[in-house]
Amino acid sequence: MSDTIRYLEKQTKFNSLDTIKRALHLLDLKIDPEKVIVVAGTNGKGTTCSALQTLLISSGKNVGFFSSPHLIKINERIKFNGIDISDGDLEDVFRRVHAKTRDFELSYFEYLTLMAACYFFAIKNVDYAIFEVGLGGSEDASNAVPHAISVITSLAMDHEAVLGNNILEIASNKFGIIGEGNRVFHTEFSDERVALRASETTQKFGARLICAYPYACEVEEGEKYPEFFIKNRFGKFRMNLPGKRAAENISLAVTVFDHLVENAERFFSAIENITWPCRMERIVYKNRDIFLSGDHNPHGVQSLTDILKYYSYEKIRFVVGICYDKNYREMLQKLKNLKNSHIYLTETPVKTLSIKDYDPTFLGEVDFVSADPTAALDAAVLSAGRDDLVVVTGSLYLTGEIKKSVAS
Repeated sequence: MSDTIRYLEKQTKFNSLDTIKRALHLLDLKIDPEKVIVVAGTNGKGTTCSALQTLLISSGKNVGFFSSPHLIKINERIKFNGIDISDGDLEDVFRRVHAKTRDFELSYFEYLTLMAACYFFAIKNVDYAIFEVGLGGSEDASNAVPHAISVITSLAMDHEAVLGNNILEIASNKFGIIGEGNRVFHTEFSDERVALRASETTQKFGARLICAYPYACEVEEGEKYPEFFIKNRFGKFRMNLPGKRAAENISLAVTVFDHLVENAERFFSAIENITWPCRMERIVYKNRDIFLSGDHNPHGVQSLTDILKYYSYEKIRFVVGICYDKNYREMLQKLKNLKNSHIYLTETPVKTLSIKDYDPTFLGEVDFVSADPTAALDAAVLSAGRDDLVVVTGSLYLTGEIKKSVAS
């Protein structure tokens, strides 16, 4: 298996969407577009996909889910009914895909997308397959999979070098997943220009826009930490995931589910079972709680700070590592703006912004600096009092690395 992974990780050439479609065609898969759901957006894709997966499984459907990135093991990216693909099946689908597409020189992500499609439709015969877009929408490999259902989560500035320098350009790229006759489910657009572009795009393709149902996020005092609930037309449900951002994503998933399954309200108690790793996930390290929250852009960090306002603490100690293509100044400033916050700066295992590349002014204002994530976490934990919070954030790669090191 390691040989397969090493091979995949060496594949760096990116292809056009037409090339990926030709490669997919060679696999001769019987894909019903009505069974395929492609999810794009800036933040909340993973949570929305996971919520939809949970709801569909609860209703008795067989569900495939392709996501990225993985936190610990590549198998996490391809799931069937919530269970990671086995090593044996991963090898099998790689061989099937590689045998027919080796001449295309597919990239790592492109290979995995086609492997997921092969697994879902040649081996498992799913009722629904959920594909989370890796980057953007228009040219993402997931967009090559024929689909009748498009989902757009919240939109914000991110990956500007690739997607565009303003919110309209970024939105236009993500709307690239909209195809002929699609049902397009979306969160409410906060920018009128984006809403107009969405309307124009759907009209062009004879598609239909469906806005997520209204909801409210309610917070109650728990035994130790706050408890979060979503309230909608179907009732009030406890959420394992915290904050308004979770409620927004779950509401979007509920809307999609309600359009796919008859008498969907019978299954909404499953909302209380929705989880998604490293989204304010609580784990125990050195006999104390720490939270892993892979918020990897300013919009995500703002959501995190909004959540933390409901937590009681004396001081909050952030272990932060940020990727090189993110706006680290804005992200760090948002964390520093929280009362009694302390920053323990480190590096991420993938795509890291090196310590030496930070503005010296920022380095002079943080509490601790180390390229080693474990050293940064240990320093934060050692400094933390009984009533302090310790939160690891800034990158999913960093939270995955910490989770792996704690588990080992």
